[in-house]
Amino acid sequence: MISLRDILVHARGFVEHPALLLLVIPLVLLLIFLIKRDFIRVKEDPEVRESKRKLRKVVLITRILIIVLLVIAIAGPYTTSEKTIKGDAFVQLLVDKSDSMQLFEDTSKELQAALEDMINVDRKDICSGEVSNIGDEILNSLQPGGSILLFSDGNANAGADLGDVALYASKLNVSINAVRLKAKRSDASVTIFGPSKTMSGTDNSFSVRINKAGAIKTVHLKVTLDGETILDEDTSKDAVEFERKFDDGNHQLVASISAANDFFAKNNVFYKTVKVVPPPKVLFVSEKKSYLRTLLDELFDVDALEYVPKDLSKYYAVIVNDLPASSLEPAVDVLHDFVSDGNGLVVFGGENSFEEGGYKSSVFESMLPFFVGKPGKKKGDVNVALVIDISGSTGSALGKGKAVDVEKALAIEALKDLSLNTRLGVVVFNTEAKMISAPTYVFEKSHLDDTIASLKDGGGTLISAGIMKAISILGNLAGSKNIILISDGNTQAESAAIEAARYAAKSGFKIYTVGVGESTDEGMMMKLAQLTNGVYFRANQESRLKLLFGDPEDMNKTGGRLGFTILDSNHFITQNLNIPAVITGFNSVAPKTTARLLATTSSGDPLLAVSRLGLGRVVALATDDGSKWAGDLLSKKNSKIISRILNWAIGDPERKSNSFVEAKDTMLGEPTEVIVKSKIPPKAEGVSFYKIDEDTFSASISPESTGFK
Repeated sequence: MISLRDILVHARGFVEHPALLLLVIPLVLLLIFLIKRDFIRVKEDPEVRESKRKLRKVVLITRILIIVLLVIAIAGPYTTSEKTIKGDAFVQLLVDKSDSMQLFEDTSKELQAALEDMINVDRKDICSGEVSNIGDEILNSLQPGGSILLFSDGNANAGADLGDVALYASKLNVSINAVRLKAKRSDASVTIFGPSKTMSGTDNSFSVRINKAGAIKTVHLKVTLDGETILDEDTSKDAVEFERKFDDGNHQLVASISAANDFFAKNNVFYKTVKVVPPPKVLFVSEKKSYLRTLLDELFDVDALEYVPKDLSKYYAVIVNDLPASSLEPAVDVLHDFVSDGNGLVVFGGENSFEEGGYKSSVFESMLPFFVGKPGKKKGDVNVALVIDISGSTGSALGKGKAVDVEKALAIEALKDLSLNTRLGVVVFNTEAKMISAPTYVFEKSHLDDTIASLKDGGGTLISAGIMKAISILGNLAGSKNIILISDGNTQAESAAIEAARYAAKSGFKIYTVGVGESTDEGMMMKLAQLTNGVYFRANQESRLKLLFGDPEDMNKTGGRLGFTILDSNHFITQNLNIPAVITGFNSVAPKTTARLLATTSSGDPLLAVSRLGLGRVVALATDDGSKWAGDLLSKKNSKIISRILNWAIGDPERKSNSFVEAKDTMLGEPTEVIVKSKIPPKAEGVSFYKIDEDTFSASISPESTGFK
């Protein structure tokens, strides 16, 4: 038997507010009553009475039809349409012949023969030697509506960026797919990631990334700084982190690895330079004494004023400390131009700012990553689509089970973390996506965890299909729109996934990605999240979703003392940080859709967010300078987040210098740019410099040997 609830659930796929359809019943009954009722009795001939009775029937039918149409219109009808554009049955097979392909079995001829039994194939061998300009080769092969199959390891070290090429290909309706290669030899390579410029006495975090292919599991790693060994160990890790402070001058970091049966020796050493520059000049604007000033003086060249001057040209960043809007109003235009020109703005909260300082609806508020006011978690305000990857790649082994089993467990756990007043829809996908639960309030869901637990994996992967299906089921609902994507990130048509994320951002969606499995493509998962100002979580960080979508009353609150919780650990400011600080007060703010929320209180209240304004950077911290609420942030173990906030806002600490030389690290045979700022045009043998800005020149060089030059 079909119940009224079943009808309403089905109607949700066609109208935004299906409950309004119930208005038809009382309105029709009222209409029947009004039409049949004789309010004034008049003696009439039988012929006239019969004529009126027929007329009443016509009026009743037409009025019922009008009422039904009006109610449907009020309920918000919508349709979902899909358009498929067929391309020619033709594929271009691009086979990478660069040196790095020696690590893998060359089955390209067998693949070509198998494909030719089904479709026309045009094979082209690309790249050679140490130069792998895959992006350029793809660009040269693009045909509108075409299809490219790439037989390559994706190791591009020259030419156009593969991500940019993929985006351009998607605009031409070109599909690009890649073959998963099987290693026949073993190899390991090493790279150092970290700042190339820093200030004396500042903590700097570095990551030594070790890429392994084939049977290599463990390597011997050695890292030296200016000739002195700082790391010397056997490791099976993919990344080894370390921190260092530097004195003035230029410093040399060298990472080297060794492993049994390592095929290529030339990628076993990586050289990195670190330049220590003078502390940049910053302006600290505060109407009260602040302990924060002591910390800033240790790191930067600080000027302190009680107002914002008209000329800010000598500063890299301005720090506004708990000032009301009335004090900032005369300088808002100056600050706006200063930040838009590529400088930084850091705003600390307190008892005189944000909701207490008249920021709401002010021009200054428009510059910040926060709106003034409590973040909305009222019934119906938050809509979430839970998108679960059930493709064949998630069937890979993970521990004693499979990655898809972990995905299902994480999805069920996410259900428990959501507020009961959240509207939730659930989508599963492989190469196609389907909705397994229409958007309804969480408290209305029954047996959904059983449905998720029974999902079976199989098929290819199109993350774009999952994202677009989520957009279609939430697109017409009022309130915030959020997608929680649980996947290993390994997808066909990566460009389509990126374009889908861009479309989601334009449509007002945020995507929160959760990576699962040892083979997770973290780069893809991070990019999908960052394109929409969402957050990427590793599987062991999934519980942080509760900070965004949970019930505040269920979260950790202890007598007004709240923890400082890192939400997004993939940003420069928060990467590899653990801040065990206690916050006793905060301002009521909500992050803008254009902002990136980095930290919250332990009860989910927004604390730290960043955004861009023109060419500049803006950071807002919705607690104070440590004078009353957030003194723990100024302690030695926690103050690193303050220094990182300022360093991120400042950006390049040499950009206002009168002269400098900058050369980016590069690989052997790969060109790199050298930038020189000087009043006198630079000269060097065999190098041509071109003027790119006032007193700024650029040249391209290709090193012929390894080491420091």
